[in-house]
Amino acid sequence: MESEAHAVYSHLDEPVRIRLFSAQLSAAPSYEALSYTWGDPTLTSVIEALSDKGEDEHKPGVEFRSTANCYAALKRLRNLDANRVLWVDSVCINQSHIPERNHQVNLMADIYRAASRVVVYLGESDENSVVVLSWIRELDQPSDFGNGSGALPPSKEAVEGFFRRPWFHRIWVIQEISLAQKAVVVCGKDEVDWGSFTVLYQHNENATRAARLELPYPVTFASRYNKPYRDGTMTYARRLVRMLGRSRHCEATDPRDKLYAIIPLVNIRDGSRTEGSWEEVLGISVEYSLSVNRVFTDMAVALLNQQVPLDDVLRHHVPGHEARGLSSWVPDWRIQRENGWRHAKYERIFKGFPGFRGHPLMFGVPGIILDKNGTRPAVVGYTDSSTDRCPIRVHAINVGNIIKTGPVCSVADDFFPVSNWKELVEEARRQGSVVPKLERLMEIMITLKLGYPNFVPRGVGLIERYNEQMEKGTCPRKPLRQVIGETASRNGARARHEMDAILSVCDGKRLAITDGGFVAVVPGNAEVDDAVWVLDRVRMPFVCRRTGSGKANGVRLIGASFFFGIMELETMKEHVSDVRAKAEVMRRVEELVVE
Repeated sequence: MESEAHAVYSHLDEPVRIRLFSAQLSAAPSYEALSYTWGDPTLTSVIEALSDKGEDEHKPGVEFRSTANCYAALKRLRNLDANRVLWVDSVCINQSHIPERNHQVNLMADIYRAASRVVVYLGESDENSVVVLSWIRELDQPSDFGNGSGALPPSKEAVEGFFRRPWFHRIWVIQEISLAQKAVVVCGKDEVDWGSFTVLYQHNENATRAARLELPYPVTFASRYNKPYRDGTMTYARRLVRMLGRSRHCEATDPRDKLYAIIPLVNIRDGSRTEGSWEEVLGISVEYSLSVNRVFTDMAVALLNQQVPLDDVLRHHVPGHEARGLSSWVPDWRIQRENGWRHAKYERIFKGFPGFRGHPLMFGVPGIILDKNGTRPAVVGYTDSSTDRCPIRVHAINVGNIIKTGPVCSVADDFFPVSNWKELVEEARRQGSVVPKLERLMEIMITLKLGYPNFVPRGVGLIERYNEQMEKGTCPRKPLRQVIGETASRNGARARHEMDAILSVCDGKRLAITDGGFVAVVPGNAEVDDAVWVLDRVRMPFVCRRTGSGKANGVRLIGASFFFGIMELETMKEHVSDVRAKAEVMRRVEELVVE
């Protein structure tokens, strides 16, 4: 650890003065580590740094600028009658010196783990925070001794407003709070022990679905952190990619931190730890001199090298990163949203693949470590150089080319083109396609174990009526999700959950017809002439586009699709016992170079 900061005691209204000193982490004095958000880097305040030689505190020191949030935290946390030893990343790390930054970030987990206490600074208080923190403290330490006279629970809106504070949505705080021996949350003058937030998490888990709050990921992860991982057979690398997906919505000033902040956390969550450090397991290290694309690509290659199924990696593919110069199969963790398919039927109950069943391709089921006989995609054209792109070879079967598309559904814009999608389905039916009506297609896409299996047709009708009313202006304008949610809720929480799944799956996607008469829900950026491929060991068919790079069968992935009629092994089901037919299917298999 290079340095720590003494917050020198002074009057609350006086400027902040600190003293910096260096210490070895193994021999450091007792210190607290600050967990906060940097905020707007253009808003800065002056801090005076005194020499560490012990000179007179009234002698002028060296001035430097810190972010306004850091200044406010130090001003709030300093003692008025004694020095306070704090470790603060923006003060103790020279962010502009790459070697020092690499070294210190490697130590971050150890720094927060060794601190006597982690101090979480949320900012200054407001009316909401006072009420909510009082309630959280009351859950943990009731003042009424069970007689019902304690603090009343705040409104759900007040709690949600409190948890919209930036700290709860930053990537680094997950590590900082999870590794803390002890922690306290400071908001203005209020202080609450972090253990009270863990009690809040447990209280929320026991609440009914209707009353349950959507707590921020750092709260839920830290509250579960020391519990044994449920699936001890899952490898370190598979747990890592799963956690990267769950935390991708958290924010980071530097996109590379979306990986560096999470990697050290994963190994500890398994009772039977992976042998060696994560650097040795993955073959990568913290390196801020590398580009964002190179860091993301190195991670994706490391995951494949650790036998993570390609399906696990592509599950985090989100359309829309074509212009960033990243290989199309590499997850772009800068995109904070998921692709919506987690609500689809295949994520809940579907266990097979659209194609490639059994010998001679020998493709395995996700979760089983595959053998080395060509079962892992071959990484081609990637060397330890400055390139950010990394093509891979995969086997695939083309199941159709898009010949017509409908408008894109955009829930944020309150636009769900149900009528147009219905017309496309009817057009496919008139052309001889054996495809059910749109309502049934939507039921097929999501799990039907929620109850209310007949609510989807009514829900589609609700969306149609909403569109008509908005078009005619016959009712006050309200967000689509709110109107559908309120109406569905009258039929119970499960009905609302079912409609939420429909909106999430269809958002950002469009309906398409292929040259074979199939109907598919495809990414919004899919175009006519794009091809739909079933990839080796990947559960969702992918829309692909020829690259024109000169490579034979070179394609870029556009995004996953739900292709009605081939989602449950139909591409090979009829060929399982017919050797000649199986050979015919094998002739359809091509080797794609996914760029």
